[in-house]
Amino acid sequence: MKKLSIITIMIISAAMLLSSCAPETSTEVLNKDDPIIVGSFVDTEGGILGNMILLTLEKNGYAVTDKVQFGTPDVHRNALIAGELQVGIDYTGNGQFYSEGIAEEVWNDAEEGYEAIASYDKENNGLIWLKPAKANNTEAIAMTKSFAEENGIEDMYDFADYVNSEGVIKFITSQLFAEKYSGLLGMEEAYGFKLKPEQVIMLPHGNTAETISALANGTDDVNAALVYGTDGSLAELELVVIEDPLSIPPVYEPSAIIRSDVLDKYPEIGPIIEDVFETLDLETLQLLNKKVIVDGLSPREVAEEHLINEGILE
Repeated sequence: MKKLSIITIMIISAAMLLSSCAPETSTEVLNKDDPIIVGSFVDTEGGILGNMILLTLEKNGYAVTDKVQFGTPDVHRNALIAGELQVGIDYTGNGQFYSEGIAEEVWNDAEEGYEAIASYDKENNGLIWLKPAKANNTEAIAMTKSFAEENGIEDMYDFADYVNSEGVIKFITSQLFAEKYSGLLGMEEAYGFKLKPEQVIMLPHGNTAETISALANGTDDVNAALVYGTDGSLAELELVVIEDPLSIPPVYEPSAIIRSDVLDKYPEIGPIIEDVFETLDLETLQLLNKKVIVDGLSPREVAEEHLINEGILE
């Protein structure tokens, strides 16, 4: 074995010493003295989406203040308008409650609804709605996966055909959904079917935990139920949302909202956040919500796992 000269050994030792003393490299903090305040709704899905934004901004070198799961929708929105929050989460369909002078039917179209509230809030409140995820968390009708497959029911046209061919239906819903045109009445008219009184169980409240439980267990022969599209228990219980091509209930797609003064200062964060929302669809959000509601993980854990799987975090 060839021996190293004394000079070579000295050079190697010096290099090792310098290497051990060198500082570790780290991501440069781009806004050290001006952290971006990130919030969201207080619910499970708000926690997941808010943490996705927070973690992604941190990964890209931004200091953030964590106010994820900040409060109810009205508290959250008022905080955004006042500047107490700078980035938040909302749903396009909520625009009908925030705006004035916009035709009701606009909210039944995903693109038109998004453009309407995006334009309104930019002009009136200095809030910028980013491109939403394609995941409609609206009121919908669900069935068990096995029942839907056995009867060829994928969308509301199929549902109408099944009802009109005297298929057995027992639908559990809230009274409000059953009696409004942005609910069951509108679906019946648009798709051409009519449920008889004995085919409907109406609850005085809109607690979908009860309707989902009745469907999953077949309580009182229930085989259809009012749900919300991204509910986490749907995947766990093997329930499927029946597609509504005409979007009779308004479309509620989740979007990140940024104050315009913040986006003017850091314009690059818009595309960064939109890339996260492009990874989401209805089934993905159902599974992510399930991991919190059923599996007991925290919203932050679920958000981090999803971002790693999508290659956004390492």
